Amino acid sequence: MAHLRVTPPAAWRRPRLLPTLSPALSLALLLACGGSDEPQPPPPAPPVDDVAPQVQLLSPTVGWSYTSRKVLAEFTATDDTQLATLSWSLNGAGFQPLALTPSRGEDRFEFEVAPWPGRNTLAVRATDAAGNTAEQTVSFHFGGLSGAGGSHTGVVRQGALYLWGRNNRGQLGLGAEVTADQRVPKPVPGMEGVAAVALNQNHSMALKEDGTVWAWGENAQGQLGLGKPPEAGQPRTPDLTARWSPTRVEGLSGAVALALGYRHSLVLMEDGTVRAFGDNSTGQLGDGTTESPRDYPVLVGGLTEVVKVVAGSMHSVALKRDGTVWVWGRNTYGNLGQGTQDSTAHPTPAQVPGVANGVDIATGRDHILVLHAGGTVSSWGLDASGQLGFGEAIPGEQSNAPVQVKNLVDARFVFANGNMSYAQRADGTLLSWGQNFNGQLGNGSKTDTNVPVPAAEGLKGLLTLSPGATHVVAFHRDGSLFTWGWSFSGSLGREDLLDRWTYTEPILVTLP
Repeated sequence: MAHLRVTPPAAWRRPRLLPTLSPALSLALLLACGGSDEPQPPPPAPPVDDVAPQVQLLSPTVGWSYTSRKVLAEFTATDDTQLATLSWSLNGAGFQPLALTPSRGEDRFEFEVAPWPGRNTLAVRATDAAGNTAEQTVSFHFGGLSGAGGSHTGVVRQGALYLWGRNNRGQLGLGAEVTADQRVPKPVPGMEGVAAVALNQNHSMALKEDGTVWAWGENAQGQLGLGKPPEAGQPRTPDLTARWSPTRVEGLSGAVALALGYRHSLVLMEDGTVRAFGDNSTGQLGDGTTESPRDYPVLVGGLTEVVKVVAGSMHSVALKRDGTVWVWGRNTYGNLGQGTQDSTAHPTPAQVPGVANGVDIATGRDHILVLHAGGTVSSWGLDASGQLGFGEAIPGEQSNAPVQVKNLVDARFVFANGNMSYAQRADGTLLSWGQNFNGQLGNGSKTDTNVPVPAAEGLKGLLTLSPGATHVVAFHRDGSLFTWGWSFSGSLGREDLLDRWTYTEPILVTLP
């Protein structure tokens, strides 16, 4: 049976009475609960963060000489609380923001910078949430501080240019009154504020910090670029006259790097395009023609975002910012890396298939080296002296497609000329391979090798190295200067050395 609950009307319900506490009891209860009539002190202020973040630049290396206009900057940044912002500045320009996302590990960051010719100063700044700031700077050099040609040699020290060796075409730039070979370094008149020097065979070039280009020496193919561009309907005579003093290449401003082939020249511009002049018989100027000689600068077609250029006997090579490599000109020895060889001119740059993540390039007479981001090196072209470093005899003494240099996995820079190759490892030591009948590999012998071997073992930590045809010049980080290889017409820079003699180990050279 269901039960029905009946609620009486409100008028029938009696009100509930609440107990009333006495004042004394209320006070006792208040005290028992920790209350007080006195005002309470404010809670303590949070601790003040006055500790600045920690910043450490890992690269670029202080004082180092870089020749690619894509320099990787790496640094660590930490804070005892939390990083708020990261930023960087090059050469005093405004600070640019960086993402707070580490590239490797929990506190390691990296970014790329495009340096200017000469001395560069990079600053990295970190700020935490409290506004504390830490900053670290590093100075480094962009541009070749040394160069070697057929038998002449040069270096840049504190913006001044010194040359020595053979002078039969005015390649030392000492003026028309000085035609003799020079067995010791001589300062080149008018060459102050120099950021980079480039030499090959019998001509020379210098790049000043203001972006101007200067040329002298042999000019039979217009490789000095001193002619005036043609005007429609106007006759012209190419300027093929040798120069015995540095002469400015008109029409080139904003240059950032140089490279010389045997009889042609390349200039990298600040906008990432390339100019070329000189011999163009195999299309090595890359302007889509084989019109030769070109005694004035022409634009290399289809190339942008270039960060480094190098030039061989009759071919040219460019490294782009995306790590791809492009070659044009002669392909007699598979120079183009396309898997074929021919005697046809190739006047348009072509990308080398399968080559990626390039960070440095070098070229000899007819072989090419590419350093990859992971530290390995690819090579192709002529291999008559083992200059590809493949470790095995290659049929026909050439490779038309890239092969990997043997036992080399930690390279930092690559260098080449003639039929020799060099690599600097991450620990600063040198390896060399290829032709060595004049001791140009710097390993104490005169035997060719097709695998990398230790070279100049007492010179760990070279700032720059430049192979010539059969000799080498190098600057050490302590400022000392060394040469080795074939001594001819003063090429090694010391009066007490025998002429037409081989020196298989580094020799100290003194600048005036």
